[in-house]
Parts: sequence; C-alpha cells; structure tokens
Amino acid sequence: MQASTAEHPADDIQRAFLGLLLGVHSPLPLALNRFELAAIRRLDSLADSDLNDHALVPRLPAILPRLMTSFRDPATSSRELADLVGRDLVSVSEVMRLANSPFYRRSSEAKTLEQAVLVLGQRGLRQMMANVMLKPVYNSQRGHFSTIAAPLLWEQAEKTAAVNAALARANDETDEFSAYLAGLCSNLGLLIGARVLDGLFDGSETPSSELFREQWLQAARRLTAAVARAWDFPDATQQALAGLQKQSGVRLPAPSQQLYSAERFSQYHGLLSRGRLPGGVDMAFSQMAPAEHFSIAMQTLARFERRD
Repeated sequence: MQASTAEHPADDIQRAFLGLLLGVHSPLPLALNRFELAAIRRLDSLADSDLNDHALVPRLPAILPRLMTSFRDPATSSRELADLVGRDLVSVSEVMRLANSPFYRRSSEAKTLEQAVLVLGQRGLRQMMANVMLKPVYNSQRGHFSTIAAPLLWEQAEKTAAVNAALARANDETDEFSAYLAGLCSNLGLLIGARVLDGLFDGSETPSSELFREQWLQAARRLTAAVARAWDFPDATQQALAGLQKQSGVRLPAPSQQLYSAERFSQYHGLLSRGRLPGGVDMAFSQMAPAEHFSIAMQTLARFERRD
C-alpha cells in the first residue's frame, strides 16, 4: 500500500486512481516537463474546439438518441422495447445474459427477449442499453496509455453510474436515468486525455508531476462536460458533469456533489480490490463519508459484481 499524503482521504483516493491510469504511482512536486505541457495544451485546445477531431473525441453511438427518446415515453410497451433491442444482436445477447444472471436472483430462466425485458424492467433495460452503446467508445483505440487506462476507466464508469443512480434513488430524485448516464460518461474526458498522451509519447518523458495530474484532471472535466453538451444529453446529466469543473474549495451543486461522491466510492472500491488503497485511507474515508451513503454505495457495488 502507498502512504497517504493528501489532507483529505477522498483526495488520496483520486490521486491513487490517477496513478493507476497513468502507470506512475508516486508523482513528484516538479514543474511540467515538455511532454506534460504539450498534453495540457492539446487538451485545453480540444475543450475549446468544436470536438470534430474524431481520432481523439468519441462519436455519439447512432442508436443512443433513439433509445433515450423511447425510454422517456411512459407509453412505450415491453414489446416495443424488445423490438427496439432486437435490432442489435449484441444488445439481445446482453439482455438475455443479464436477465438470467445472479444479479436478478430469478427462480426460472427468461427464455424470450420479451421475458428478459420484463425481468430487467425500464430501469434495468435503460441502464444496460446505455452500457452496451457506450462500452465500445472505451475500446475503440489503443496506445501506450489507452491500453492501461481504458479498461479501468470503463470499469469505474460503470460503478460510478450504478452508485450515482442508487444515491439518486435514495434521495427520491425522479430522473434516476440522468444520474446513471452522468456516471457512465464521467470518464470520457480522461479517456480523451489518455488518447492525447498516446499521440505525444515517445518514451523520453513521463507524466510524473503532481501539477500535471491536477491540470490533466481539470482539463478532462472540461472535456467531459463539452462532450455531454455536444451529444445533447439530458439537461440534468449535463449540469451534473459541468458542475464538477468547479475549482477546489468551491462548494459543488448538489447533483455534482452526488456524482463526485459516487466517483470516490467507486474508486475506493476499485483500489481496495487491487490492494492499491493508500495507507490509512480505508478507515478514514469510511468514517468521513455519510454513513447512509457509504452503506448504499458498498451494497450497490456488491450487487454490481454479481452481474457476471
């Protein structure tokens, strides 16, 4: 385990997670090197652009807007949803697998697509379809940093989405799917950041400074919010992601604070399972987090792992 150096355990958790992504676990108090400076400049330039560089910025999956429209219509029947899902073989396979997984604890097997849709329900189906549509975005490019980061980013995005939706449900929020979508998209900027590093990396310098991590994360937040706007995601999703751009020490809007907490809970879970949680953080974080939220998050993540 690494030693804890940050003043707040949530900061320690985020720093340790960035260490996993970058493959550098002990950042140094140094000025930006040429590689880091070029990466930050490229990310800032992207955030201020029209996001048409599709070698770096993911394209919106074509079917996702149609799915979101159908999900918002309360009159859409299970049969209509099954017909929509049935147009995509990957979606059919995933719906059947998930409906018959231990997550749903059924006594009898769902044998038809319509039965499986009924098992998942509107909530489960919407979440699963968003996952199916967005997962290829994280797998579409491979370089030195993307190879390390992409699987971790997708795993943590799924967990963040599940926890954020569970917290929204506990807080009696009506738009749970927007909370789920915010969690699922929360790492898009970091994914773009890894792709930028891929294109600039020649092996002579590494992303090893503390300052780089701070600026890289902030630039990634801006990019995530920009992509959510460009993809015309629900207003609640956009607002939660945009709120995370607030500077350190500034109180976040409630939806963004909830999303921030969901991120830290899911990172905590991932680091703990890998034996990479900074020393002293385990007890401190569990005690500082609201007890009800910590319980909801850990129960949600335990159920999440039973999907397979």
